Amino acid sequence: MEIEKIQSLSDEILDELLIVWEKSVRSSHHFLKEEDIEYFKPLIRNQYFPAVKLFIVSNKKGRIAEF
Repeated sequence: MEIEKIQSLSDEILDELLIVWEKSVRSSHHFLKEEDIEYFKPLIRNQYFPAVKLFIVSNKKGRIAEF
């Protein structure tokens, strides 16, 4: 398992991070309604991800598996 620091957030990386985030939220936050998730998605992608230092772990296919 290799941990990598993300140096720049391209649209492709942001989209991939959002997929991982959404899968995680849907599997662990059963109390959230669909409209809650949809409300937070653009905030997470466009404001919260760029505001923090992100490290990722990629799977064997080179896709982001966790962050």
